[in-house]
Amino acid sequence: MNPEPPDVSVAGAGPADGRPGWKSAVLLVMGAVAVSNGFARFTYAFVLPDMTADVLGSYSVAGALGATNLGGYLAGVVVMTAFAHRFEATRLLKTGLVLTLVGLVIVATAPHPSLLFVGMLVAGSCSAAVWIPCTSVISSYAPSARRGLAFGLVTAGIGMAIALTGQITAWVHAAAGEGAWRPVWAVVVAVSAVVTVLVLAFLRPVERQPDVAVARARLRTVLPGATALLLSYGVYGVSFAIYTSFLVAALQEELGYGSGAAATAYSLLGLASITGGVVLGRVSDRWGRRPVLVVALLLAGAASVVIPLGWTALVLPSVIAYGLLMTGIGAVVVAYLSDLLEPRDMAAAFGAITLSLGVAQLVAPPVGGWLVDATGSFRLTFVVAAGTGAAAGVLAGFLPARSRRAVPPVGGTPPEVAPPRSGPSGNRHGNEVPR
Repeated sequence: MNPEPPDVSVAGAGPADGRPGWKSAVLLVMGAVAVSNGFARFTYAFVLPDMTADVLGSYSVAGALGATNLGGYLAGVVVMTAFAHRFEATRLLKTGLVLTLVGLVIVATAPHPSLLFVGMLVAGSCSAAVWIPCTSVISSYAPSARRGLAFGLVTAGIGMAIALTGQITAWVHAAAGEGAWRPVWAVVVAVSAVVTVLVLAFLRPVERQPDVAVARARLRTVLPGATALLLSYGVYGVSFAIYTSFLVAALQEELGYGSGAAATAYSLLGLASITGGVVLGRVSDRWGRRPVLVVALLLAGAASVVIPLGWTALVLPSVIAYGLLMTGIGAVVVAYLSDLLEPRDMAAAFGAITLSLGVAQLVAPPVGGWLVDATGSFRLTFVVAAGTGAAAGVLAGFLPARSRRAVPPVGGTPPEVAPPRSGPSGNRHGNEVPR
């Protein structure tokens, strides 16, 4: 295998150099993300009532357990943003995946609540060690013109994990009774173990340890429009957190939905999210990242107005649209980063924007809940969701219209491009060619 770290896509790499093709690599990373950001973060929602009745004792404790998972994830993002550049991306991803599996095993077998907290903390924090470096892996493997599709497939892994967990829960309850929650975790652990073995066996390294001086460069130094991107994604996080946190309750209390109908609507959102990243990622490959991102954010804000306006007939179409948009927006953002950054810089940049989104998700639900308590209605809360979604779209409009880095074919002659620019640390920002 060629020992030199790739600065460009390795699309077309085959058995001769020991690497899988880019499509195989994307599927492996998709599986890793399904475990770390799907099973590890969303299985709890399906078994929360049963765990509360059996071992947790109250919904206050249940809420604290869920917060432990999210808090661990945010702490992991901070650590990964600071130190991910010290490690080769695929090895870091594999380590994070193994440790996430360990956390899931602890949760599945914990005899008392204290160990549940340990397991949720381990699973949450270590999932960041999968999510952050996965962007560098995909940037190294996927061809430039296919990165939107590639990142869309990776984010689809989360939706697939959510959908599969729902089926696992239904099967377990049919076989073992409605209150069974440990068997749900056990099946999730078994599936995760299979995925982990495949990733460990077949995902090959993509680069050597990067230049620390380059990786430590500030985000605004290596990424044009960093401030606009951070603001846009953070503001969108407020809209996203409000919408996904309060949708079921708002449908029941504002629009008169029954609990079953509201749950079905939320399930449709999850199913739509499976294809959203692929669809918007591929569209952005053809039409450009910035215009697709602006339109998607504006539409996400518009979907929120169905609640305050009481448009019952548009609930299901808007929920399906939001499911498509919520994973699509993430895929387009990552593809935008990969167009402008070398793979070695991706982890730090993606960590920074993930952190902005995560902080927003911690702040927005309490604020949204306070508005509900203060007004006696979900309408103002969803007006805030609509407004912040629209604001995120406007902010995305200030992103620079930058062209993609030129990616020479493997073994071929690089295209003629303008001389690369150098930043303060001497790092290449990437050669550019017209779209």
